[in-house]
Amino acid sequence: MEYSALIVAAGQGRRMNLGYNKVFYTFADGKNVLEKTMSIFEADPRCRQIVIVTQREDYVRCMRNRTQRGNVVFVEGGATRQESVFNGLMAVSEDYVLIHDGARPFLEQACLDRLCQCLSEHDACLLTVPCKDTIKVIEEGRIKETPNRSQLVQAQTPQAFKTSLILRAYRKARQEKVQATDDAQVVELLTGEAVYAVLGSYKNIKITTQEDLR
Repeated sequence: MEYSALIVAAGQGRRMNLGYNKVFYTFADGKNVLEKTMSIFEADPRCRQIVIVTQREDYVRCMRNRTQRGNVVFVEGGATRQESVFNGLMAVSEDYVLIHDGARPFLEQACLDRLCQCLSEHDACLLTVPCKDTIKVIEEGRIKETPNRSQLVQAQTPQAFKTSLILRAYRKARQEKVQATDDAQVVELLTGEAVYAVLGSYKNIKITTQEDLR
C-alpha cells in the first residue's frame, strides 16, 4: 500500500525557548529533529511522497544541505495546525495519507507497519498508547469525575486516512468553522466513518519542552 507522508512542521515551539522552530534543533549526531522525522519515511518504500508543511521563513533552513528530490514537496503553513494540515492535504498525491508531527522523530518501524496494516483494512486509524496515569475531570477547581482508565488512550501520530475521506472532513470543517484537537477528531465529528486505534509506543514522544531532549 503506497501513501503520502504529511509532516506538520509549521509551529513556533515557544515552550522550548529556543528562539526558532524546534524541528530545527540539532542532535549530537548532526541531524535535526525534522531530518530524523523525515528519515523514517524516506526509508519506507511504501512512502511515495513527503509533504512538509512549514512557514515560509523556514523553507531555506529546511533545504539547507539537502538535495531537492521530486517526491519531497514543501507547503506553507497556516495560522493554526488545522489550517496547516489542510494546506498540506492540497498537495497530497497518493490515495492514502499519514499525517505526522514534525516534532515526533522517534517513530518505530513496527508502529508504522501496524498502522499501514490497519489502513489497508479501514479508512481511518491512528497510533495510541494506554494512559498510565489516572485521569481526573475538573470543574472550577474541583474533581468532577474519574473516567475508567482502562477505556482511555493517548493519541499519537501518525494518524492515517484514505485521502478522499480526510479531505472531505477538512473541507466540511472549514465550511462549518469546526475546530478539532487532532485529525482523527475531524473525521469523528464530521463523517460517519469509524476511527480505529492501533498500538503505538511510549517512545514515540512529541518534543515539546527541553526535558524531552534529555
